Amino acid sequence: MSHPGTVAVIDVGSNSIRLLVARALSPLAFEVIDEERFDARLGEGQEGGNLTPGGIDRGLRALAIMAQVAASFSPTVTIAVGTEALRRSPNAHEFIERVREQTGVRVRILSGYDEAFCGFLGVVNSTSLRDGRLLDIGGGSLELMRVAGRRLVDVQSVPLGAIYARERYLKSDPAVPREVRALRKAVRQNLSAGDPHPVLFGTGGAVRNLARIARLRRSYPLRRLHGIELSRREVHRLATALSRVSSEERRRLPGVGSNRADMLHAAAIVIDEVMEMTGAASLQVAGQGLREGLVWQELRGEGAILPDVRGASIAGLARANGVDELSAEPVVHAAATLFEATREIHGLDLPELELLLSAARLAGIGMHIDYYNRDRHAEYLVHSGDLHGFSHREIVLLAALVRWANAGTPDLGPYRSIVTSDDSRKAAILAAMLGTARAIRRRHPSPVLDVSARLTKDRLTVRLHSQAHLEAELYELERQQRRLETVLKVPVTFAVRAQPPA
Repeated sequence: MSHPGTVAVIDVGSNSIRLLVARALSPLAFEVIDEERFDARLGEGQEGGNLTPGGIDRGLRALAIMAQVAASFSPTVTIAVGTEALRRSPNAHEFIERVREQTGVRVRILSGYDEAFCGFLGVVNSTSLRDGRLLDIGGGSLELMRVAGRRLVDVQSVPLGAIYARERYLKSDPAVPREVRALRKAVRQNLSAGDPHPVLFGTGGAVRNLARIARLRRSYPLRRLHGIELSRREVHRLATALSRVSSEERRRLPGVGSNRADMLHAAAIVIDEVMEMTGAASLQVAGQGLREGLVWQELRGEGAILPDVRGASIAGLARANGVDELSAEPVVHAAATLFEATREIHGLDLPELELLLSAARLAGIGMHIDYYNRDRHAEYLVHSGDLHGFSHREIVLLAALVRWANAGTPDLGPYRSIVTSDDSRKAAILAAMLGTARAIRRRHPSPVLDVSARLTKDRLTVRLHSQAHLEAELYELERQQRRLETVLKVPVTFAVRAQPPA
């Protein structure tokens, strides 16, 4: 029996064969429920010709494993796609037939454009990318895309993935300078840069591995790689350092995946040269790509591009953790009312309002783990969950708001390298507003029919409109009153306005 909304995707890549199993939470969100990978190195030793017997054997074993794991979830559909190694191989169809006979899995070979488009979907639905370029580097191919208005407008797909770049150009170990120059020249000869653009997003295992190395070198306070930003100088230094040492020495470097030690330097050089060509100021790392893009195609069809990445991921994270996003809307309304009424005091703007409302929608996500430590669990879930479209600074602030909504002052000390000098003040104001909004909506369902707030020269007055007695709400608001007065620096009064029955 299949499980509705469960999709299994098998990506038959030149370096690794990977499985993703996802379950739909809504038309706008899914959650990953399992992953698997096998470093089959299907494209190794291919040199533009047939898949090798060793590569075929590793590939068959990998696909048998993926098929067994995928079948255990009884997915509605299993999608298997092949990329550069199969595109360029004369004996690809022989391999695909053996896969079908032995596992029942039918592998479809993607064109360079289709591979790029699926990677684009995975990235555009999980980041803030609107205009700029996107780089997707695998073991076999490199896709360089141009994005305008969140639409894919140009694709270049060339065989300059990590395996092929290393095998063709970097034959020495360590690579010698003339080999490095030859690879950089090949990147320039095979790609057309067009007009310079400072925005470059990157996806693929090599991109994530470079980000992991950079995170360790910086002693970066967040564990998430998705959304981390590598400067142009940082990428150049990594490419230089990795290409100057042998594979065995690279394997011992902190953060270098042992399965990538012999080819990561090739990918780093290619990425570095692309950044030089395109004028990119930094590389923004995307943790999602081809497999997630295929899931979006399956779940959403022609309308695969999400209209609102942030809103979709907020709703998805809430739903994945037992929170009905609609039940949070009364708190959202109360928080927005407080924010708008006090604009002239706090001086915050639309970005801060969006963070406040997002935090209001997520504040209850820690409840299903443990009531007594719910705020700490909510903070952890924001840090570790699939929140997309937010910068790392915004993730830190969101986590602080849900952690400190009920009491206390947000502590941003561990994140000094990410936040700005004024963020502690902003977080304190927003947390106090969120705590007050949650106090207003103390009961579920809330008897408060409406909330209004008015700021005069010497006081903020918040009125709760209700047909019921609100002793519970007023008691909770007494706990929040001093916090709100401290951050806004004005006295605050809470009043109840009786509203006659309709």
